[in-house]
Amino acid sequence: MRDVIIVGGGPSGLHAARRLAGQGLDVLLLEKKTDIGERVICTGIVSQRVFKEFDLARTAVLGEIQTMTMVSPLFYSFDYEHPYPFACVVDREGFDRSIRDQALLAGAEIMTNHEVVDVSIGPGSVEVTSKKDTRSRVRHSSKIMLIATGIDCRLNRKLGLGSPKGFLNGVQTEITAGPLARPTIFIGRSVAPGAFAWLIPIGGGKARIGLMTGKNPMEHLERLIAKLYPGQAAALNKDSIQVKAIAQGLISKTFGDRVLAIGEAAGQVKTTTGGGIYFGLLCADIAADVVSKGVRNGRCSARDLAEYEHQWKKALQKEILVGLSLRKLFARMSDSTLERLFHLAKNDGVIPQVRERADFDWHGDLLLSMMKRTPFLQILKRRLDSFPILRMN
Repeated sequence: MRDVIIVGGGPSGLHAARRLAGQGLDVLLLEKKTDIGERVICTGIVSQRVFKEFDLARTAVLGEIQTMTMVSPLFYSFDYEHPYPFACVVDREGFDRSIRDQALLAGAEIMTNHEVVDVSIGPGSVEVTSKKDTRSRVRHSSKIMLIATGIDCRLNRKLGLGSPKGFLNGVQTEITAGPLARPTIFIGRSVAPGAFAWLIPIGGGKARIGLMTGKNPMEHLERLIAKLYPGQAAALNKDSIQVKAIAQGLISKTFGDRVLAIGEAAGQVKTTTGGGIYFGLLCADIAADVVSKGVRNGRCSARDLAEYEHQWKKALQKEILVGLSLRKLFARMSDSTLERLFHLAKNDGVIPQVRERADFDWHGDLLLSMMKRTPFLQILKRRLDSFPILRMN
């Protein structure tokens, strides 16, 4: 009988394993991939605070970001320079494996190549069945289980938890961008309808290029590459293009008898950018505190674990809902309206406000304060009626 079984070996699951094992609990983490960090689809951008707040090693950092180029729908651009490096580009495989190493050092056991195929919750334990190959089945028991399976919500549904209602599609590949490439964000319906695109140098003249959108992500990415790097478009290796669904919005229920969901499986994702690492780590800390208390006190019912959802939604609910509403608001705008907002942001004194108040992990307050500026309101006022949370804030 384990104290805790964690299903899923991404950052949130690994960090929860590290925290719980560090508190003396018997922790088993099951990951269906053959190795931690394998085939991760991610821009690899995390804030500086991630390393300080969660005491993570910086061994996977490829570089820091202090300047960002912003590109409008008509491909006008301006460079934004922050007073200090506000984010890091990491090797995601190395980043995940560094958290794995810390979890192992804390005493957690990690089994890779173990896909969970069944789970049942009884009055005194959680029974988990994993398969290592087509024939081998392994039974595990624990007092509490954490679901950290990303967008794979089969366990959520089986155990009566909520699952994401909305998704965007993220797509990304690597290209040869040259030594002068800079971190760049592209906006516009013609580029990435409903969201944005990015170019992130990773060293050696290479860059990650990708976008988020609702439909046809591959077509939009191929079109963007053809516009920026026409010589590479024809030779683009389709097998190297990674596609991933990105959860959007709050999940109705993230706890039950002897079970919690964390990370993207709990909808803990920035609805402005689709990033989930910081929110997932933050909520893994909250889950670890609640779970540790429950195991030690022998109180693992839904009523006992409800404190987890109360705490994480108190921390993130407003940010997630404001971000989702803002993204949907801008998704409805034409490129001509987005172009007007782009030039307004560039020329209307917004940049000093961004330099003073911008926070890579928390976007809602800055975006709401920008919208309250009179010129922005004149453009947006007719659309705000559809988003009450924006008008209330």
